[in-house]
Amino acid sequence: MKQVTGYAYEQSSFYGDLFRAEGITPDTINDLNAFSKLPFTRAEDILKNPNLLLCVSHAEVLRGYTVEMLNGQMKQIFFAQDDLENVINAISSVLDSIGITANGDLAVVFPQEYEWGIPDLMRRAATKSGGRVTLVEEPDLDKQIGKIEALRPEMIVGSAQQLFFLSMVLQKRGNPFGAHPKAVIACHGCVPYLFTEKAKAAVERVFGRVLFEHFGVTETGFNVGVDCRVHDGLHLNEADVYAEVVDPETGEPIPPEERGELVLTSLSQRAMPILRYRTGYISSITDEPCRCGDSLTRRLKIFDTLATEEELLNRPLVFHPF
Repeated sequence: MKQVTGYAYEQSSFYGDLFRAEGITPDTINDLNAFSKLPFTRAEDILKNPNLLLCVSHAEVLRGYTVEMLNGQMKQIFFAQDDLENVINAISSVLDSIGITANGDLAVVFPQEYEWGIPDLMRRAATKSGGRVTLVEEPDLDKQIGKIEALRPEMIVGSAQQLFFLSMVLQKRGNPFGAHPKAVIACHGCVPYLFTEKAKAAVERVFGRVLFEHFGVTETGFNVGVDCRVHDGLHLNEADVYAEVVDPETGEPIPPEERGELVLTSLSQRAMPILRYRTGYISSITDEPCRCGDSLTRRLKIFDTLATEEELLNRPLVFHPF
C-alpha cells in the first residue's frame, strides 16, 4: 500500500495536494491500519477535474471512459495502454476460471463501442484464452437473440442489464431459448443498478442455472470480483484492487461479515490510480475459506446501493465511451 500511495503522492496533483494538506507522507503508511486513515476519494473529486488525478501525461492516455452520475453530470476515467492490457489479462483469468475451452464459441453481449471499449476488451481477453468470439452488438433484442441462437455458444458474457432484458423478451415470446451455454457471465457495477435476486432468477429461468456474476467499477479498472461454482460470494481480484468496507456514516472500518459501504483502491493502474474510492455499494467481505477450495482470496457480497430509489428512477445512468 505504501508503493501505490507514494506513486499517487508523487505523480498526481490531486493526491499530492490532498495528502500534504492533511500532513500525510507515504513513509507513514506502514500497514493497512495506517492506510485506512487516508482520506476518501469521492465521485465529486473526479468530477471536478479528472486531469488532476492523472499520474501520466495525456500523450500516454490511450482511452477514456465517461460515466454519468446520478445528477446527470459526467465523470471521466483515463487508462494507459498497459492499464488496459492488465484489464484484458484479468478478464482472461476470469474466463479461464469459469472454464472457457480452446476454440469454444463465446458471445459478447454489450452495446457497440469504439476500439478498446468494453466489447473489444472482452474480445481480446477471450481470444487470449483461446476462445472464438462473436460480438452481439445489434440494438434490436430479437436480432440479438437470433444471433446467439444461431451461434449456440458455450459461454455468454454480457452486461447484467442486457441479459435481463433478453430474458424478459424470451419469457414473453414463450419459446425455449435455442442455445444451451455452459456458463453465462453477468457483468455489473459500473453503474449503480443492482443485479437483484429477482433479476438473477429471471436470467436463470431462460439460460439455465449456469449464471456467474462479475462485479467491477470503472474507477478501479472494471475487475473487482467474480463468482465461482459455489456461488457464495465474489472472489476479489486482490492483485489489482484492495477492498474495504466502512460505516457509511462515520467512514470507520467495520469487521468482516458486517455490512457497510464498499471502498476500493486500484493497485495496478498507472495512468489514474484511485485511492479509497467510495463506491456507494452496501457490501460485506469475508475472509473465510470458500468451499470451492480457495482459502486465500477474500469474498465480496453486494446487497444494496446508497442511491435512493427516486434517484435511480429519475436518472437512468448510462456508460459513455469517448
